[in-house]
Amino acid sequence: MAELLRSDLNLEAEQPFVNVRASTTKNHKQAILALHADLVSELRKLLAQLPPNENKLLAHLMPKMSVFKNDLKAAGIEFLNAEGKRADFHSLRHTLATNLARAGTSPRIAMEVMRRSDIKLTTKTYTDAGLLPVADAVVKLPSLMSKARSTQIGTQSLFRAGHDQSTPGTDMSTDDALQALEIKQLERDDSAIVPTGQELTNGSGGRARTNEHVYLQRLIEDKSL
Repeated sequence: MAELLRSDLNLEAEQPFVNVRASTTKNHKQAILALHADLVSELRKLLAQLPPNENKLLAHLMPKMSVFKNDLKAAGIEFLNAEGKRADFHSLRHTLATNLARAGTSPRIAMEVMRRSDIKLTTKTYTDAGLLPVADAVVKLPSLMSKARSTQIGTQSLFRAGHDQSTPGTDMSTDDALQALEIKQLERDDSAIVPTGQELTNGSGGRARTNEHVYLQRLIEDKSL
């Protein structure tokens, strides 16, 4: 960050970015990093205040650790909390990884934003699971009860339809209603045939399938349907 130059910034692009030169990176590889709108706003303020002959943006703004700790104290932030977590400069990477996860960013994309080569570091080491919206994920699960109610309503409609197909004044049972519906369906589709599950053969030795009459007979005999 201390080596960041004016020319590394591209704030007027459709998607503002910073060109991190290979000579300044830990892995000695160039990186093109997208910039958040809030950061773009702050960088523009910084550029406006930077002396014309100064090219390094943050050279004089990087605090020493002693200054950083004093700033934390003044802000009421513990450098080392009860959970053993440090509020040092590197902890900002934990903040970034956790916020990416909370925003629903896929682990693979988060790994690229973090510029890590191991996805486990992004998802486990740098992501604070205690801050993830786990409860929200449970709340957003689809309701099974609503599906059950819709099934019940559909079944009731089926029974009513069965009664509508019956002779006026006749009180049909549930089984009778289902049978009536099956008969009506078969009347609409003369080609409906269903295998019996038995090895019936026709005259040519091939396997035969029952017609609708056999199917209706089985339906009447099996009240469980």
